[in-house]
Parts: sequence; structure tokens; C-alpha cells
Amino acid sequence: MNPDARESARRLAEHLGLVLEAIGVPRMAGRVLGWMLLAEEEEVSLEELTRALDVSKASISHATRLLEQLGVLERVARPGTRQAYFRLSDDPWGAMLAMERRLSEGFVQFAERAGRELPDHPLRHERLAEMREAFELYLKMLAGFIERWKRHKERA
Repeated sequence: MNPDARESARRLAEHLGLVLEAIGVPRMAGRVLGWMLLAEEEEVSLEELTRALDVSKASISHATRLLEQLGVLERVARPGTRQAYFRLSDDPWGAMLAMERRLSEGFVQFAERAGRELPDHPLRHERLAEMREAFELYLKMLAGFIERWKRHKERA
């Protein structure tokens, strides 16, 4: 990447970091994801991420570990080197959709459990019922979208 493109990519990665930070994801994870999306290579080393984003190895390591856990990044082994390399997973967006599903299912389960374990109270009942209904509806819509996404990926 030429120096101007590299600087633009760094700014864009920072932008994605801010976008994800606004929803509670660590900014560094968003920056790493941004860089991985913009990189000209399929695989990027931990050292390259450190240089590109001008941060410590520990920061990159923490961010890549989180992105691996979310199913967005994969660690790649290269014979003859101990250096860590990463690439985007085959379906990072499917992984993010699955995360959305798990989070939404957690809200539904919370509402159901709270309704079973706590004494009935009109205000609490109303709040929990609304939360459960909202996330049940979202899960139905999300299931349809995930299915459409899978079909789209198969055709691509």
C-alpha cells in the first residue's frame, strides 16, 4: 500500500473503531477489523497490525482474540514461523449475525426467567413482556435474514 493509501486506510480503520465502540465493542477490535477489511493481503501478521495501527502488541493481541472469539477473524499457522497471522473468517458477517441471535435469545431468556422467579408486579410484568415481545419479533426477522444471507452466500 502506498503511503497515502496507508494513511487513508488507518483513518478508515479508526472510523470503524469508533462505529463499533458506539455499540460497546472495544475500539481497538473495530480498528483491527477495519484494517483487515482494507488490507491488500489475505493474511496480516500481528506485527503488521501493530505497525499499521501504531499500537502495542498487547492491544492488538487482545483485539484479535476478541475477534477470533466472535468468529470474525481466524488465526493462520505458517510453517517455519512463530509469528501470528490473521485473516477474515470465511463468513465474518454470518458470525456477527449469529452473535446478534445469541444476544437476542439472552434477552428473551432473561425476561422469561425473571417472570418465573419474581413475584408478579404490573410494572415489571409490562416491562418484561415488552422486552420479550420485541426480541422474539426481532429473532423471527433475524432468522429470515440469516437464511437469506446463507442462500446469497451459496449463490456467490
